[in-house]
Amino acid sequence: MKKFLFGLFVTSLMMACQSQEELKLKQYYIDGQALYKTHCENCHQIDGKGLAGLYPPINGSDFLKKNKNRIICGIRNGLNDTIVVNGKTYHQPMPANKQLQGIDVAEITTYIYNEWGGEKTITDVKAVKKILDTCEK
Repeated sequence: MKKFLFGLFVTSLMMACQSQEELKLKQYYIDGQALYKTHCENCHQIDGKGLAGLYPPINGSDFLKKNKNRIICGIRNGLNDTIVVNGKTYHQPMPANKQLQGIDVAEITTYIYNEWGGEKTITDVKAVKKILDTCEK
């Protein structure tokens, strides 16, 4: 009986932890979506497909898959470089969002990578803060 109760306890604990992670992912995603609407949607559009050759797509982007650290830096510090996305060159600079905190960048990154990058995980704020500390100013 003790083994059964212990097993039940461990299973319940594992389910509670999983639920905590799922809740955290949902919260990051929802908050990231709201931040995306405020700071990113005007150029990259609600569907993430960009704007008529001016602003690159996020949705279906090869750049998204290969440049996560650069995207994290770009969300906060902007991008002034010419970039190539899906074989098309974009010259339009992306403005900085210096007011965004590490958690904001983590939530936006979680949203775009879960929505359009094929991920099903959180981009953790601690990892984002480390990356932001290494960005070129």
